[in-house]
Amino acid sequence: MGNVAASAKSPDPFASLPELTVESLSEPPKSDDGPSAPASKSKNPGSFEELPRQTKEVFPTPFEGCKFSWNKMITERFQASHSIMMSSFKPPAYKFGATYVGGMKLGPNEQYPVLISEYGGGIVQFQAIHSFSKQVQAKAVVHATDKTWSMYQGDIGYKGKDFSMQLTGVNASIINPQGIWVAHYLQSVTDKLSLGGELLFQHGMGAKNAALTLGGRFRDGDTEFMVKTGEQSTNIGFYVKGNEQVECAVEFEYVKQMGESITTLGYCVDLPKGLSKFRGSIDTDWSVAGVLEKRFEAFPFAFTLSGLLNHKKNQAKFGIGFTIG
Repeated sequence: MGNVAASAKSPDPFASLPELTVESLSEPPKSDDGPSAPASKSKNPGSFEELPRQTKEVFPTPFEGCKFSWNKMITERFQASHSIMMSSFKPPAYKFGATYVGGMKLGPNEQYPVLISEYGGGIVQFQAIHSFSKQVQAKAVVHATDKTWSMYQGDIGYKGKDFSMQLTGVNASIINPQGIWVAHYLQSVTDKLSLGGELLFQHGMGAKNAALTLGGRFRDGDTEFMVKTGEQSTNIGFYVKGNEQVECAVEFEYVKQMGESITTLGYCVDLPKGLSKFRGSIDTDWSVAGVLEKRFEAFPFAFTLSGLLNHKKNQAKFGIGFTIG
């Protein structure tokens, strides 16, 4: 979540792998309804946290070094994965992951419960997602490091006919008041407009803090405009789908704590006949980034090229990736 953990600007070498972060765990499963799907007044707007998702999915996620990933389906419900990352700025890193998907089906792409675990670098990460019904979903995540619980999170959400609400606790305790509590609410006002807010309360280290964030989204066919603003940050995004192959997005971000703002322009080109997808971006910090993903029809193999060049800092980072399965 944007107000719980600020996203780092440095590239994540494992960005193409499923990451068990606070933000990613708070996102509900993506539906098949794209931005061009017919809208209705009774349509659920999704969660407040996923307001910037459509815009951010257009931007590339560059990495540095060489990475190798192997995904293996053991059974139709169980999958194992291996990944190795090598670069000049850190020692080689190995990660092992396992995923289990239960037999409870609530939709074409929704099957529960989902159990995901990952181990690497002395860190164990585990998350569980389960829907008790089409309206109620619960999630839990635990990070363990050196025999201690470095982070634990639990949340529960409810999806109504035209609204969504969610309550999340991070390192939180009711008996001994501490940690972070976040409440979200998003309401469909019309068939195109959704409005909502987020209330964050942090208790610990002898201090109490609260923050309110308001936001909304306007969606008209293949065009979307969204805004989230609060005391600590402001996020404005615009997304447009030109055709079946081209998507463009513009995002403005301001973080009060860092005292800086940045505007990013990005695009995504999908070439289905060539089994290729390219994402590129340029921002006001003079950073130019691009990621090319290429799959091969005859083999379960994917090839990835990544590049990031910052003209202002005179820095360049390049990466190459291989994925089997």
